[in-house]
Amino acid sequence: MDTVEADAGYARYLELGRAAMAAGRFEDAARLLGDAVALRPDAGRAHLELAEALRRVGRLDMARRAYARALDAEPSGPVAEAAAGGLDSLRSTSGVMKRSNFEVGRRLASDRHVVGWTVLDVRKGGFGVVYIVRSDDDGKRMALKTFDCRLLWSDEDRDRFEREALTWVRLDPHRHVATALWVERIEGLPCVVTEYAEGGDLAGLLRRGPLRPRQALRFARHLCDGLRHAHDQLGLVHRDVKPANCLLSADHTLRVTDFGLARAFDHSGDTSPPGLSELPAGAQQLYTTVAGTPRYMAPEQFVPGAALDTRADVYAFGVVLFEMLTGRLPPGGGRAKAYVERTTDRRTRRSPLYRLIRACTEPRRENRPADFAAVRERLDDVYRAETGGPAPATARPHSLTGEEWVSRSLALHHLGRYEDALDAVQKGLEAAGNEGPVVLSKLWQVRGMGLHELHRHDEALAAHDRAVELNPREPSAWLCRGTVLRDMDRPEEALSCFGRAAELEPRDGLVWANRGVVLAGLERYEEAEESLARAYQLRPRDLYVLVSRSNFRVRRGQLDAALDDIDEALRVAPRHIPALVNKAQLLNALGRPGEALACLDTAAEIAPETRQVWSTYVHTHCALGRYDDMLECAERALRIGPETHGAWVEKGRAIGLAGGPWEEQLACYESALAIDPALAVGWTYKAVALRELGRPAEALPCHDQAVARDPRSTWAWVERARTLRRLERHEDAMECCDRALDMDERFAEAWAVKRGALADLGRYEEALALNERRLELDPVDKEAWLDKGNDLFTSGRWAEALTCYEDAVAIWPDDSGIRFNRGITLEKLGRYEEACASFERALRIDPANEMAREGVRRTRTRRP
Repeated sequence: MDTVEADAGYARYLELGRAAMAAGRFEDAARLLGDAVALRPDAGRAHLELAEALRRVGRLDMARRAYARALDAEPSGPVAEAAAGGLDSLRSTSGVMKRSNFEVGRRLASDRHVVGWTVLDVRKGGFGVVYIVRSDDDGKRMALKTFDCRLLWSDEDRDRFEREALTWVRLDPHRHVATALWVERIEGLPCVVTEYAEGGDLAGLLRRGPLRPRQALRFARHLCDGLRHAHDQLGLVHRDVKPANCLLSADHTLRVTDFGLARAFDHSGDTSPPGLSELPAGAQQLYTTVAGTPRYMAPEQFVPGAALDTRADVYAFGVVLFEMLTGRLPPGGGRAKAYVERTTDRRTRRSPLYRLIRACTEPRRENRPADFAAVRERLDDVYRAETGGPAPATARPHSLTGEEWVSRSLALHHLGRYEDALDAVQKGLEAAGNEGPVVLSKLWQVRGMGLHELHRHDEALAAHDRAVELNPREPSAWLCRGTVLRDMDRPEEALSCFGRAAELEPRDGLVWANRGVVLAGLERYEEAEESLARAYQLRPRDLYVLVSRSNFRVRRGQLDAALDDIDEALRVAPRHIPALVNKAQLLNALGRPGEALACLDTAAEIAPETRQVWSTYVHTHCALGRYDDMLECAERALRIGPETHGAWVEKGRAIGLAGGPWEEQLACYESALAIDPALAVGWTYKAVALRELGRPAEALPCHDQAVARDPRSTWAWVERARTLRRLERHEDAMECCDRALDMDERFAEAWAVKRGALADLGRYEEALALNERRLELDPVDKEAWLDKGNDLFTSGRWAEALTCYEDAVAIWPDDSGIRFNRGITLEKLGRYEEACASFERALRIDPANEMAREGVRRTRTRRP
């Protein structure tokens, strides 16, 4: 294939740019290499060297774009390797985790439902990668179109890809359009699932040489009809029409692919990044236009912000038609027509076929055919002139079958368009007719999935019931039914569904993971651990599996192992918000709030409107003792989710820890309970607020609500005991503590409150025994040391009390309260000089300790 030199100046600018680089004049180098790029946008070497210059002057975002363009121009070879290395270096500098493309032989699994593939081939081109895969279910070959991982930078890239893929999904089937079946996320990577093209693509065919005119005209009709369909149905402008995006079936039917993905792969983003103005105008245009392939792009595509219409695709159509006939590719920048006229003789130029090519490649779009209907009319004229016979009829779209409606509805579901998916299911049920129970079952299953996401659980369950009735041997139908039952708090029925799914498909990790989650909720821990281990063996890089196993390990107190699982999940998806939040929560639990804060800062930067991020900030600032920040984050969470009961509870806690009034705390807890009257934790916090406001009798019914709704909350039972102590119902208080200790004999607060009730009753010997138990659990429990000393002192065992306080002073030498208690005990023993010294030390530690000041005054007068 002839690679046309765009301008003789390219080599000169490249040489000057290299000289400037060698001399360390990097800004000059960037300008000169930018001129080279503008002249030859198809030259990967120029983009690569410009990227290096931009990196040297700190223009990292512009450097990333230049590296990406280098890869687009030359997907393999030395330039591609150097550009990939440059991107890896930028990732390290920017804190973006490196990941690799999938390799041949790799088994892939969906993040979203039961499906698996094995990679048979990897085809790179431009900004994307196509994986040819074989389905684990039926052995059918499919194609997965996605990002080249070297260019995937952020969640914004993923979201943009899925948003633009929606356009392709919505296209009705057409003989000359490659169908986007649905959109998947595989290990966090968004993929469009399409049919496999057995004949390869037009680019591969053209590598063998130019086509015969009749074959070129046949493909031109196919390309024209496919692009016309896309424009007529949805007003689509493809933006990246080229031979590589023209797939061929086994019978050489051409199908246009990658609708919408030109914008999905657009890495330009901001049209005014730092450093842009320092480049020549041509390079500025190249790095701020929507992604396309420069030598096929119409002139208007190089204008930042230009509104494009179908005539941009008409231009590319003309370039492709010329390339099919000659094997030569014109230069970019709107110079295709001039090149055609310069390289063909007069007779050829005046033929109907070449008049069409010249019309399509007019630099000014108003001079091109208005749309593909007009192009098709001229193609038909050319066909008659070339063959002497009438042109074949225009291919028309066909109605979707039930199976195609399954794909459409599933794609919409995976894109979060649940109501649209339900509409598609309804149309599919109407269209399915006699397609059989398997197709109908799939439609009912997608309906159930959508209703589940919309929290319409009863309707969802009914839909899944219909799905398993129609096709009882489909494992995913049982899995989906089980997840609905799990969320309806019907765990035994859910387990039955997961068991049936596992019988039908024992290799699916999602089935085992869901089974493990339910078993853990039923406290059948050994079975849960076995199921989650099986899930991990089958899907070791699945986010749901990793997070589920981490949550199970938290439940079992295996915090370090849980953190390992979350770290593995973040290696799969470094910007996954639930995993970042889980990691922060684990770090808090491990006593590492500073690291948790860094995690949350990352999460807040990615998703600042996620309530759970700010709720976790609340707990982190609490652990750091930053109560004002805690309150600010609680209010931020409440602004995001004012109808979320958890946000009101967190605000109440934050007010309390920041020293705010109990009345305001009480109002927060009442707001939480107004949203969810069944919120056990809300009833406990309300009871505590009422108690501290001096209203313990009103608090007690709130405690009753809390323990009735969550009888396994040890904290709820202990807070009820505190209120009963306030009401002087000490026996009842001890009974509550015993309930808590039956569930967790290491719960120190329960021992402390029970000890207090015994002391209230004057049963100091029993109280002392409980203090010993507390100190066995935690030898540096300061409150336990103080309580032990007080019980010894009150029961007249002053010498033992002094020994207790001496031991406590050795642990906390700068605690004013312990020093004061030691002084009181010394005073009781008649050792006034030592008592005075202890009071004086307490006062030096805390000058506001008026009781210590009084002790000094009192004991000074009694010293010998």
